[in-house]
Amino acid sequence: MIYDEFRAGINEYSALWAKGLKKQANKVLATFAENFRNNVPQENSDEILYQFCCDFYDENGYSELREHGGLDLPYSLMGLVYEFLKRACLANKMPQMRWAYQLGGRYYYPFDRNLEQDPYDVLKRAYEHPECDEKTVRLYLENLLYDLDFGAHHFPEGCCIAREQYLEDVTTAEKILREHNLPLEFTKDLEYYKTLYRVYFEWSDSGRNGDFDELLRVAGISFTAPRAFYYTILPRK
Repeated sequence: MIYDEFRAGINEYSALWAKGLKKQANKVLATFAENFRNNVPQENSDEILYQFCCDFYDENGYSELREHGGLDLPYSLMGLVYEFLKRACLANKMPQMRWAYQLGGRYYYPFDRNLEQDPYDVLKRAYEHPECDEKTVRLYLENLLYDLDFGAHHFPEGCCIAREQYLEDVTTAEKILREHNLPLEFTKDLEYYKTLYRVYFEWSDSGRNGDFDELLRVAGISFTAPRAFYYTILPRK
């Protein structure tokens, strides 16, 4: 098979989907994916799927495929791409490791429910790879900032990440910002979290003396804790 034939199969699915024939489109794509899996030699299929990932992730092609069924790719096609990228990740190949992270995101991976290939670990390996690219750097930095945001989720009641992880995330983020020319917004976000955590740790270490919100105001930042819900299990009568 050549790439144009693969593209034609995807286009047939997309045309049906655009007409609102979603069940028929999914059936056509499932049949196409199964035939591709069973009849195209692995070396040939890897070449085709590599080109597809280049177009989809690095050239922003196939925009019509995004968010079908809540996934980044239609389910049957996602399965093909996952199988290709899983093999590549086991061989520590780039940019396939970055693509693997982009395929499923940080948490939801319908083809790897037991997280045998943890997406976050794959992204970290991609960042540490000699062929790490700027897209990987940016993704990894965004994840570090996400960690810091998650850790502060229940401030001032408690911190959702260990202090050691906070320090490691900040150190790595600072290194990335020193070594790469990234938008100023990343630096501003990191400085915000550094101030927020500094105030929290100082306040917590001092026995939680003083008003946390007032301490943040004095430090020059604001923080609104997300709404939390608490449940009480009542005994049966």
